[in-house]
This record gives sequence, C-alpha cells and structure tokens, in this order.
Amino acid sequence: MSAIIPPPRDHILEGRKELSRPWRNWFDLIFDLLPRTREITFNPASVAANTSAEQSLTVKGAKLNDMVVITKPALTAGIALGGARVSAADTVQVTFINATAGAINPPSETYRILLVRV
Repeated sequence: MSAIIPPPRDHILEGRKELSRPWRNWFDLIFDLLPRTREITFNPASVAANTSAEQSLTVKGAKLNDMVVITKPALTAGIALGGARVSAADTVQVTFINATAGAINPPSETYRILLVRV
C-alpha cells in the first residue's frame, strides 16, 4: 500500500486549493476499497421442494470479485440463504435453499447487501 501513497514532495493541495493529481488518484483508490451497503426490495421466485435455486438481483455498483454479504430481513419458514456472488457488473446471484417437502414462495422484502472489494 505504501508504494501508492504520493511522495512527500507532492503537496496535497495545489495553488488553486484543489487536490493534486497524485493525491486525488490515491483518494479515489482508497474510496473504491470502502465497503458499500445497499438496500434492495426483491421478490424472489418460488423455490421448489428439497432444492436450492440461484436468483438474480440487480445491485448497482457491484463488481466482479466483490465479496457479498446479504441478509434477509424476516424469517420465512423453510427458506435459507445459501450465499451470494457477483456474476456480472451490477448483478448479484443469491442462492435460496428450500429444505421442505413443498414449494415455497418467499415474500417480497427489502434485503440488505454489503459489497466489499477484494
């Protein structure tokens, strides 16, 4: 990380009271590494009995290789979240697990999503 910090001779502010180019690049890089949270209302499709199903969710700002943490706001008996991944820019795939003998249609809810650049 220290190799990307601008050297001391690069003043943080230029004469016009703006960030110098090296410092602006550094702050952009640091900002890009900060975790991002999103709240997305999503109505999952029905999940067949004794199976798991991956469903697509649009999440603005998601990038390939981001780590995804997702929380379901309420209990839906028989449904569990099996994980999430970014499959393409702005697209997160969420795995729903149904461990019951009948199909379950999870309700529309507002999911909380954390994206972390790795």
